[in-house]
Amino acid sequence: MKKIFLCILIVSVSVFASPRNNKRIISEMSKQRYTSISNQIGARVISLAKKKLGKRYVWGAEGSNTFDCSGLTQYVYKKNGIRLPRRAIAQSKVGKSIRRRNLQKGDLIFFDTSKRHRGYVNHVGIYIGNNKFIHASSAKKRVIITSLNKRFYSRCYKSAKRVYLRYVATK
Repeated sequence: MKKIFLCILIVSVSVFASPRNNKRIISEMSKQRYTSISNQIGARVISLAKKKLGKRYVWGAEGSNTFDCSGLTQYVYKKNGIRLPRRAIAQSKVGKSIRRRNLQKGDLIFFDTSKRHRGYVNHVGIYIGNNKFIHASSAKKRVIITSLNKRFYSRCYKSAKRVYLRYVATK
């Protein structure tokens, strides 16, 4: 009886301790940890960005009381320990690409707002959930919250990035 129990125990341990299974378990734990950390970072980024609602839009400004679109994103991410390039087009090349249907709070979203829609990124905002984003609007001359359902932004939408992956990986 003891030999049978010991054999079952050894087989069980070897199955659960196999390298393949360990990688799966570690991967699942990493996903849970990543989700928790990314939600925390996203919440902090949004909280700071919302404190800037109503602040004036000034082309080329990067905070703390005036912003352009990429200046706002650079400012709030920097305050949360994440460095971003200065311009929207450069920011669009950083991080992991995210499909629109998979957006999470804190993701950067990019647009081509040019009149002729030439296909290049020239505007950026921060996704805040419920199909809305916060951005420094040149049209409204303020930091505002806008719906992605608005026809203009829905048509101009180019891509999204999750930029705190490197931050999470180094912690």
